[in-house]
Amino acid sequence: MPILTQGHLEVALAPETGGCIARFSATHTNGVQQMLRPLPPGIAAPGPLDMACYPLVPFSGRITNGRFSFAGRQVQLPPDHICAPHAIHGRGWQTAWEVAEAHPARARLRFHHDGHDPHWTWPWSFEAEQHFALDETGLAVTMRLTNRAGEAMPAGLGLHPFFEARATAHLAAHLPRVWESDADGIPTGLAATPKKWRFDPPQAMKDVEVDHCFSGSDGHMRVDWDDRPFALRIEATGAPHAIVYAPPGEDFFCAEPVSHAPDAVNRPEAESVTGLVALAPGETLELTCRFAVEPR
Repeated sequence: MPILTQGHLEVALAPETGGCIARFSATHTNGVQQMLRPLPPGIAAPGPLDMACYPLVPFSGRITNGRFSFAGRQVQLPPDHICAPHAIHGRGWQTAWEVAEAHPARARLRFHHDGHDPHWTWPWSFEAEQHFALDETGLAVTMRLTNRAGEAMPAGLGLHPFFEARATAHLAAHLPRVWESDADGIPTGLAATPKKWRFDPPQAMKDVEVDHCFSGSDGHMRVDWDDRPFALRIEATGAPHAIVYAPPGEDFFCAEPVSHAPDAVNRPEAESVTGLVALAPGETLELTCRFAVEPR
C-alpha cells in the first residue's frame, strides 16, 4: 500500500483494490483528523466500498440493465451486485491497478482494459490513469482515460469520496439542477433543484437524505465539521455534474465530482446536457480534483 506524506498530511493508496484511496488524514495539535472516511481496521479482504474514495471509469452511475447502443454497437454489460440488474460506475473500481510511479509525495496508477475481455464486456480497449500529488495544503487527483480502440467510444470519469461524521458535517455546493430519478436511481428528467437539496448556503448533512445527480456544478464544494479543526475544499475541473449520496441511517455521505449524468448513454437529451463524451481513437479525457485542507 503506497503511502504519500507531505507536512501534516498523509494519503494511503490501495492500487490492488480498485485503485482506491484508503486513507487521507491531517495531523493537528490535538491528534489526527480523517479528511475522508478511512478504511476501517481489521478487515481481512477489504473492497472498494470500504475505502475512502474510488475511481469511476469509463463511466459514472448506473446504466439501465447494463444495456445500451452506441454508434451501431449493441452493448450488454454484466450486472453489478449493488444495483442488479443494472451496471454501475464502470470497471476501474473493481479491478487492480498497476503502480506506474511511486514517490514520497506523488504516485501514478494505471490499468488497461482489453475490449475482448469476456468477463467485463465493454467492447472498446482503453487505458486509465490516476495521478496523485500531495503537497502541504492538500491532495490533487488527476484522472485520464485514453481510448485505445479503433473507433469512438462513450466515455466518462468521476471520483467517489466518502465523508464521515455526517452528524456534524455541512456541505456547500452550487448545484442548480437535479436529475429526477425512479426507484432504481435511473434518471427520468432534469429539473430545478428543490430547496431540500440546495447547498448554497451550506446545509447540515444530518438533515439530508438524497441519492441524485446534479447538473450545472461549478466544480467547487466544501465540507465543514462543527467539531473538527479542518475543512475540506474541493475544486474539480472536467466535472460539470456531481452526485450527492446521503443514505438514511448512515453517518457518512458522498459528494462526487463527475463528468456526466447517470445512464447518459441511454438519455434522449443532447450530449451538452448529459455530459456524455464520444471519445475518438487515441483521444484522452481528463478530470482533475483537488482536495484542499483548510483551517476552519
